[in-house]
Amino acid sequence: NAEPREWNHFPATAEGSSLTLSFDLPEPDSYQLLTLRQVSVKPVWEVRLNGTKIGNLDRDHNDLELALPIPSGVLWASGNTLEIFTESQTPNDIRVGEIQLHAQSREVLTGSASVSVRVTDGAKGEPLPCRLTIVDTDRGTLPLLGTKSDDRLAVRSGIIYTLDGQATFGLKPGNYTIWAGRGFEYSVAEKEFTIKKDDRIQISMVLTREVDTTGLVACDTHLHTYEFARHGDCNLIERVITLAGEGIELPISTEHDQHIDYRVEAKRTGADRFYTPVIGCEVTTYEGHFNTFPIESGSKPAVHKQLLWPEVFKNIYATPGVRVAILNHARDVHRGFKPFDPAQFDAEAGVFTDGRELKANGLELINSGAQQSDPMQLVHDWMALLRSGHKIAGVGSSDSHTVNFAIVGQARTYIPCADEEASNLDVDEAVQSFVDGNTSVSFGLLTLVELKDDSVAVKVLGPGWTTADTLTLFANGKAIDELNIPKASGNRPNVKFEKSWDLKKLNLEPGSFLVAIAEGPGVTEPYWPMMPPYQPDTDVFEPFVMGISQALWID
Repeated sequence: NAEPREWNHFPATAEGSSLTLSFDLPEPDSYQLLTLRQVSVKPVWEVRLNGTKIGNLDRDHNDLELALPIPSGVLWASGNTLEIFTESQTPNDIRVGEIQLHAQSREVLTGSASVSVRVTDGAKGEPLPCRLTIVDTDRGTLPLLGTKSDDRLAVRSGIIYTLDGQATFGLKPGNYTIWAGRGFEYSVAEKEFTIKKDDRIQISMVLTREVDTTGLVACDTHLHTYEFARHGDCNLIERVITLAGEGIELPISTEHDQHIDYRVEAKRTGADRFYTPVIGCEVTTYEGHFNTFPIESGSKPAVHKQLLWPEVFKNIYATPGVRVAILNHARDVHRGFKPFDPAQFDAEAGVFTDGRELKANGLELINSGAQQSDPMQLVHDWMALLRSGHKIAGVGSSDSHTVNFAIVGQARTYIPCADEEASNLDVDEAVQSFVDGNTSVSFGLLTLVELKDDSVAVKVLGPGWTTADTLTLFANGKAIDELNIPKASGNRPNVKFEKSWDLKKLNLEPGSFLVAIAEGPGVTEPYWPMMPPYQPDTDVFEPFVMGISQALWID
């Protein structure tokens, strides 16, 4: 729709900036449904038949099948026109095609065969909340499913989150692959199957916990719903289901300038067995977005239409209960303002050249819903802030507004806290760990650092479906050792690599800090796809996984 080309894996020249098809129909009144296949859709693309809007393409980077009902009287016997276009001027390369008209409803189209799935915990044998991913094996597409979201399920094309580990859904006949997973800490199960008309297939799958996070809680500090944010596609019930399905133990509700409590719906649906919800808020100012928590129920939101940071932070910390303020996506532009713009932020010295003072105590290093082209850029910003005297914790979050476009908890923050009972976590303990800077950022890997006598010990963790291939140790923001992780080690589940350094040999000055970062290739399979950068600096996208340790200060 605009120049320049968005991604280099698309052709250098697009077939057009919109799609227009003309066609005739001998029996126009018999058609009820239009289906199509779409890939890499970001802004709003409209779908119109004979000038009547019948819907939009899904805002989703995945390869998926979309169904749009056709209103009565829209189609004609001859001279029909289908249009797919966008008015957005933000460059977006998409693929769209395999367009079909159907003389039956979606329910009939997807109801000729059905699949029943049951997923259990390998250790306990009990049903387990999880994510199911179904792909048309021959096309690689997330297909239409013959079921809908309810109090147990959150459903999109090819995706089902199930609160009780069970789901029954219709499918068109064909060859399929199904995966089951439960986020970073669990294995992924996979099965292939063929289904024919009138078949009724039953599938059992088992997941096992692969990453030992005892004493750590999985936290997503950046969560939204369509009901309150007014963009995205995930409603409140779907959100409480997806959180359980991805194994998030401490979710922070952060609607824009609203205090929304997940606890009522989580309790009603039974999802509260799996996590402890916390009320937070994304304070959406003209000069940056700040996630704040915990917030006492019934409190008024902070005044967010502020221009100056002193007033912004004054209002944030005046909100009853608030102890944490996280600067979100600091390299992205919102309302024409970028917090870490070189015009006001010295990225080497970690100071603001216009005299402003950052009173946030958290910084998003990985926002998996709004990634950076250079995943290390915000990490270097964070370490520069630490060098300049800021006491600020590293944060991983999803910024998810959706069921599948941005996966809940894909980037997450691990916080030391007693975790024996996920439904009744000590929020004060977790918040204190956060304020103390004891946070580890996980995006497919988890890197833990610890002082042991006169050495610093680093451990890289991850499930068997992610790979760690490098480990870098930083002192005061400078890389002082870089290691290649053996392939056999980096592919295994749980502890992928361990390494200790003698502190005396590192020759650190008192007051120094160490950070360890593990990296590896990204996941490209559809069971955990990674979003491209939100505001890219380059047309090259290389998926990655990363684990960033806390900053360990050396006295």
